[in-house]
Amino acid sequence: MGKFILKSAGDDEQTSVPNLFLDYYMPKANGEYVKVYLYLLRALKLPSLELSVSGLADALDRTESDILRALKYWEKQGVLRLECDGSNTLRGIYLCTLCAPGETVQTAVPKEPIRTEESARKSYSAKEIEAFANDEECRQLLFVCSQYMGKTLSPSEIETLLYFYDQLHFSTDLLEYLVEYCVCKGSRSIHYIRRVGLAWAEAHITTVSEAKERTNLYHKNTFAVMKAFGLNDRNPVDSEQEYIEKWLNTWGFPLELVLEACSRTMEQLHKASFRYADSILQDWQKKKVHTLADVQALDQEHRKTVPKKKARARQTGFTNFQQRDYDFDELEKQLLRSQT
Repeated sequence: MGKFILKSAGDDEQTSVPNLFLDYYMPKANGEYVKVYLYLLRALKLPSLELSVSGLADALDRTESDILRALKYWEKQGVLRLECDGSNTLRGIYLCTLCAPGETVQTAVPKEPIRTEESARKSYSAKEIEAFANDEECRQLLFVCSQYMGKTLSPSEIETLLYFYDQLHFSTDLLEYLVEYCVCKGSRSIHYIRRVGLAWAEAHITTVSEAKERTNLYHKNTFAVMKAFGLNDRNPVDSEQEYIEKWLNTWGFPLELVLEACSRTMEQLHKASFRYADSILQDWQKKKVHTLADVQALDQEHRKTVPKKKARARQTGFTNFQQRDYDFDELEKQLLRSQT
């Protein structure tokens, strides 16, 4: 089919949708959930609009349960935060600043934050892009990146690279290595390049040697996780890689705890399951587990409750059984009479 051009009659009364939502969150979401989020974005432009779950249900021709399911889904995804009172009644909805999966990285020592949110990202006009293209250093950078990616860069790809070069102040060497590293890992996607680059920015990586040290550590940790799952013959796929990055970077678990979760997964399921290991680590995160000693303490607490549960089960099954008194002599006489 032929190409088409998208046009607009004007730019008045428009509602802005975050690009990250369109790139990462919308493709995986139920269409009805997307409608709820878009309606909330529209409602931001109407401060006089009185919002309620029933009002949303009426506006979108859904049930209140449908609306609540959508809100809880988006809260779980980190797109919004529900604010409830003591009686668990919804009193407010806070739309969060979005980030791509793997962008938020916890560091051991707090430093001045680098603003990598999409809302802080500056867009470039055609004239500004042309000015960058006329700069010798920038022109060489874009040429090298296009060679690594094996194609002519699109406007959005150029904007992303300029974002790292101009706003996050990546050196040309560091930016070239970023693209080279991602391509060598098998991904020419600008979304993946941006995700890795933002993780480096959050980790305050400013030189190629620092980036190499980080990537070497990442490969070492990744290999250890794959080995713990018995997957020594291949690299992790994207979804598995996202799990590993979340466990080690976003949640900040030490490698030994991640490996312990993998070991328990194999003992329980006798097969690799990143989802099951994720559920273990999510539980440990909620219980503020930071070391293997914390895990052992949880195990001891669990073992204390198990005998009590078994005792209650035995009591329910046998102790509460009502004993009956039987006259066995009379039963024997009845049996003999029935046989004559």
